[in-house]
Amino acid sequence: MAEHRTIGNLLIERDIITNDQLKRALNEQKVSGTRLGDILVELGYCKEEDIASALSEQMGLAFIDLNSYQVDREVLKVIPEKIARRFNAIPLFTVGNMVTVAMENPLDIQSVDEINRITGLEIQPVFGTKSAILNAIDTHYGTTGELKEAIETIQEEEDKEDQEKVIEIDEADSQKDSPAIKLVNLIIAQSVKDGASDIHFEPEENEFSIRSRVDGVLHEIKPFPPKKLEPAIISRIKVMCNMNIAEKRLPQDGRVKVKVGEKSVDLRVSSFPTIYGENIVIRILDRSSVLVNMETLGLATASFEIIKKVLDSPNGVVLVTGPTGSGKTTSLYAFLSTINSKDKNIITLEDPVEYRLKGVRQSQVDVKAGMTFDLGLRSIVRQDPDVILVGEVRDIETAEIAIQSALTGHLVFSTLHTNDAPSAATRLIDMGVEPFLIASALKCVIAQRLIRVLCTKCKEPYKPSIDVLQSLGLSPEKEYTFFKGKGCDDCKQTGFKGRIGIFEIMLMNDEIKDMIVRKESANHILKASIANGMKTLRDDGIRKIIEGETSVSEVLRLT
Repeated sequence: MAEHRTIGNLLIERDIITNDQLKRALNEQKVSGTRLGDILVELGYCKEEDIASALSEQMGLAFIDLNSYQVDREVLKVIPEKIARRFNAIPLFTVGNMVTVAMENPLDIQSVDEINRITGLEIQPVFGTKSAILNAIDTHYGTTGELKEAIETIQEEEDKEDQEKVIEIDEADSQKDSPAIKLVNLIIAQSVKDGASDIHFEPEENEFSIRSRVDGVLHEIKPFPPKKLEPAIISRIKVMCNMNIAEKRLPQDGRVKVKVGEKSVDLRVSSFPTIYGENIVIRILDRSSVLVNMETLGLATASFEIIKKVLDSPNGVVLVTGPTGSGKTTSLYAFLSTINSKDKNIITLEDPVEYRLKGVRQSQVDVKAGMTFDLGLRSIVRQDPDVILVGEVRDIETAEIAIQSALTGHLVFSTLHTNDAPSAATRLIDMGVEPFLIASALKCVIAQRLIRVLCTKCKEPYKPSIDVLQSLGLSPEKEYTFFKGKGCDDCKQTGFKGRIGIFEIMLMNDEIKDMIVRKESANHILKASIANGMKTLRDDGIRKIIEGETSVSEVLRLT
């Protein structure tokens, strides 16, 4: 009978897992005591949806796939967002005095009873996956109304008190429950939920605009606060980050750690004086979102295998190049995670340390204290390292020490600001590094960009025109199906959701080494690398267009 079949047996019957996979998961469970379903998902044997579907059959309760379910916005009023997050539950629809609620654990009688008490309605629980419920809560419960309420409250207090701006700043500093604090917290919380990398507070002549950068593109956060609230908001941000609220004529930097829901994020804050007031930019460093394995970077199979071989090298310099915000640090962390083991001593020198890696000795540059890249790197080589990561090659001293470290038996990773892979060698020569040292130490150069991924919920196919195919260097005689994002609630009408890397990998060979020694131009090195089989950033972008991952406009924008 169904009720006597275990979750493992149900998954085997559905050909989702094998007997061997179940045995391994059960052995893991004996050690960790974790739920079997969680272990199976963690090991990659099945998906959350598979577990929830099997549990629904086992327990005789319905399973709702929230990824494809449109929640009735009216029913959201039944359960407040605070309660929905507390119980990881979201209301779906009502029939009479009964509300159907998707829950991660609908058999939790105490939670069902508590929701019943709060709503005053009869609760009909159904299964939903944890991630899908959290995503639905983030998508359907917005903070626009709360932002309006916070702004209106501040305006009312301003009108009542009509105080001097300096006094108002002091009040924003001292009142822990001040509406100004609430406003800033709401903006930060919403930006973290949206997966934003930066928040911009931008003073204009007659307004104070706020924008967040999601998937590399800036979007306005509306409604904008009135211009007169600008000092209180900027003051609050400065106070949070221990910046000098009285200094408005010079740029400042600050940082703070905040907790948003279950997430701990670091905020790096920069102020910059403009003719209309101080411009504030907050960089959000969400440790839980960093890609820590190579499989999720977006590498083509051939590129993946090339880098794996490079990572097995005992020595040499591996450079990752690209502009700011192109995902260089993420790639380096993924590489370190791949080779990280107990038999290797990995040491990093970064500015700053953005994410923590277990088992890796990470150090941070502190120029004020005298801890510079070149000084830190000189000390690192005396720490018996196998692998060294230098956050960035900024000057000849750092470059020469990194290269000498590689030549003396260390594997060295670093980043460089160049537009493509072949330009890395010429940039090092321009810094003053001897060409023969570069040719001897350099193992591989990886150029990359982050490209937006089409929203899977609303992307639609189309046949590209001959002009588009020719602009991409594709034959008009062959039939292609491309995709574009229509825009939906899930992607906030942008047509894109998330980003992935495109890569250009230049491996060193005798020909390219000779060209570097002869100080040939980056263009000549590029042509030789392409002749040797290197795929350019544009080539990798076109591959992702053909595979339906991104759009033509996105590739043309970035390559």
